[in-house]
Amino acid sequence: MLKACRLLKPHTSVAKVGYEVSDVPHFDDIAVIYSEPILDAHGEPISADYYQLKWHVDESGAVTADALTDPSFIGSKSTSLLQRLQEAVETVHERGECARFNLVTTWSVDHRDRLSKLVSGRDGELRLDVLFGQDRFTGLAHQWSDHLEMDLGELRKVLSRLRLCAPSARLDTLTRLLGDSLSNVGLIPIEHGGRSSPYDSLVERLLSEGKHYFTADDFQNICEREGLWVGDESTGETPLVGIRSFTRFAEHMEDEVDSLLDLVDLFDGRQIASPEYWNSEVGPRIKEFVSESVVPLGRCQLNLSSHSSVAFAAGYELDPKSGTQVSLVQNTSAGSFVWEVQPELQDSRTNQWKVSEVVVNCGGADAGIVLSVTHDAFPEVLKHAQGYVPELGRLLVLTIEPEVGPMSVADGDHAWDLAQEAVRVVRERHPSGSSEGPLHIFVAAPNGLVFFVGRLARSLGPVQLYEHAFDSDWPARYQSSISLPIE
Repeated sequence: MLKACRLLKPHTSVAKVGYEVSDVPHFDDIAVIYSEPILDAHGEPISADYYQLKWHVDESGAVTADALTDPSFIGSKSTSLLQRLQEAVETVHERGECARFNLVTTWSVDHRDRLSKLVSGRDGELRLDVLFGQDRFTGLAHQWSDHLEMDLGELRKVLSRLRLCAPSARLDTLTRLLGDSLSNVGLIPIEHGGRSSPYDSLVERLLSEGKHYFTADDFQNICEREGLWVGDESTGETPLVGIRSFTRFAEHMEDEVDSLLDLVDLFDGRQIASPEYWNSEVGPRIKEFVSESVVPLGRCQLNLSSHSSVAFAAGYELDPKSGTQVSLVQNTSAGSFVWEVQPELQDSRTNQWKVSEVVVNCGGADAGIVLSVTHDAFPEVLKHAQGYVPELGRLLVLTIEPEVGPMSVADGDHAWDLAQEAVRVVRERHPSGSSEGPLHIFVAAPNGLVFFVGRLARSLGPVQLYEHAFDSDWPARYQSSISLPIE
């Protein structure tokens, strides 16, 4: 149903969605056909996505490099996943099309296996530059080429079409995501925690009638007939804008927004492809997009599926003097919410932060701040600064009251109040120009709050942002990211 909902998105590129289709072998559980080819993260045109689903009742197994050549991994007696991929790629190629083939499984890639170093966190693609470019993977490349009886060049073409979609969320989170998607396109949502869903048997019933592909009109008519259609209640008055630097839960943001800044090509999963991109590419792209596509709107709803540095920089470029009124789509474990705030109507509250100050490096002349909201970031920031940022002398620590946690920010008004007080405290303790270098900023907070702090940050002078090194092999747990103002 998540894929079917894309048919009804306001700016969808999806022409039709299919279930148990017959036009490709093996990857036939779900098909998404695009009205015009979309571009993948490498700029390659993609005409369709085909999915093979493999569900397991528990998490006792894992995906490994050897599993891809083992027929039993996919419940087959004779053909492996790679052999099935080869056949599917050749079938589509003969039609002059270019498609992706996605394995969706409840098993994760085994972090101890060599395959874990090859699967990109961006969209599950294989990192072919690593497979074919590093000596330690030469044996695996030849093992796979022998298995498919093709040379390395042909193998590379086949593997470039594969995506390994390991689980990114548990069932309850996916159910909430589906509920949000259904509501957003005018369908009756699933009641979270309910015993049944009106959509449980819909697909099976349609398949029994011989229907395998559905257009937007087909899907809406079916839902109207089944009493599942509520209608789109949105007024369309507020332009929708998106900024994306990773694809998790934002794979199809282009279907939902009027204007999109897509930075995914600059990252490999959560990690920047090259550190200099933060200031040579990411920052300038944000500045150009905001000035040319957002500020002229005067008002917008902004969806930030991005790194915190990107959210901060977007807010920095949309400071109050821009005159742009912004509401935010904030994704939480309880679902997606729109954070509306009217700054001119808000009375700023105080004493919402526990504030302390520590000496980090005795010889350092710079000042820094750490905002602990979703979790206590101070211990890790302190360790990092003492080891890798010798110029950072003093650190102002702001911890949200009454306690940190993923739901510690109630709504947009609360986030704006927190941002106002945080910036006021920093200005009082470390006025602009009081240190030799930029203000070093570390945050562990929802992107909505980070965006609001960014909107007010021009009064703090030059800023150096940092990004946490999620799932990285780096010895340092943070990496310097965007420097503000953007040149």
